[in-house]
Amino acid sequence: MSQFHDVPPSVIWTRRVIVLSIFAGLIWGVVAAVSGVVSWASGLFNPSQPTMVAGADCQPQQIRVEAHVGTASKEYQGAFNPGEYPYLWFTVTNTGPVECKFNVGSSVTYYTITSGSDNVWSSKDCKLTAARTDYVALLQPSVTLASDPSDWQRVRSSGEGCSIADNQPEVPAGGASFVLKAEVNGVISENTTQFVLN
Repeated sequence: MSQFHDVPPSVIWTRRVIVLSIFAGLIWGVVAAVSGVVSWASGLFNPSQPTMVAGADCQPQQIRVEAHVGTASKEYQGAFNPGEYPYLWFTVTNTGPVECKFNVGSSVTYYTITSGSDNVWSSKDCKLTAARTDYVALLQPSVTLASDPSDWQRVRSSGEGCSIADNQPEVPAGGASFVLKAEVNGVISENTTQFVLN
């Protein structure tokens, strides 16, 4: 014959606490697993930005390059009369939070000039009397560094050179429109610099 005994309240509460603890542990495990999978998948499609260390090499994404056209004194000018040479220069800005090193030397800086789909001129074609050199600048955050201006002699460039001295033909003027791009250490200028030759 079975005998029934009253279970003490303390045993009932202990059992409940154990069951709730196990249940809470299971929920935590599921949440942690799902979070880990989401984090892993997110890393595949959105890789984290590399850590920026003060004094290290600049990351390309923290450098802003802009191309400029104007006078020998670096004043902006959008149109040039016959006989006037446009002067080209670039600026680089460190948009990151810490200082970094970036090569802005002639070995890694280039200009290209186009007119519509026509690739008119590239400084890569220039035959320099001096060897191209490196110049590693320490760029401070949010500080803009400007290059020295150089003139474009309103001629085309080719494998034969890029200047009048290289017997390159003049480009058409009479209101022709051109666009300048600069490339510095692999970073292309973000802005569109348009100018006119009269």
